[in-house]
Amino acid sequence: MTIDLAQRQVVRAGVEIKLTHLEFELLVFFVSHPSQVFSRTQLFNLVWCQSAGSVRTVDNFVGQLRKRFEANPEQPRRFVTVRGSGYRFDP
Repeated sequence: MTIDLAQRQVVRAGVEIKLTHLEFELLVFFVSHPSQVFSRTQLFNLVWCQSAGSVRTVDNFVGQLRKRFEANPEQPRRFVTVRGSGYRFDP
């Protein structure tokens, strides 16, 4: 996978993956902080940069990234849930 920050483009196996603005922001955040665990609240505050809304929004966006990048989104190996703590990206 290649991420072009300037063009906001993600290419995987030669195919461009279309992401929304916030999906791209969350992906870049995770890739920039490999193997670190972040709570929903931390991710919401750091990526969304606002206090309005619900931290459960993070779950939806992680789910979308899993659908696009995991071989089996039901058993993720990259976008991992850390029970009771939050999420982690394993490169």
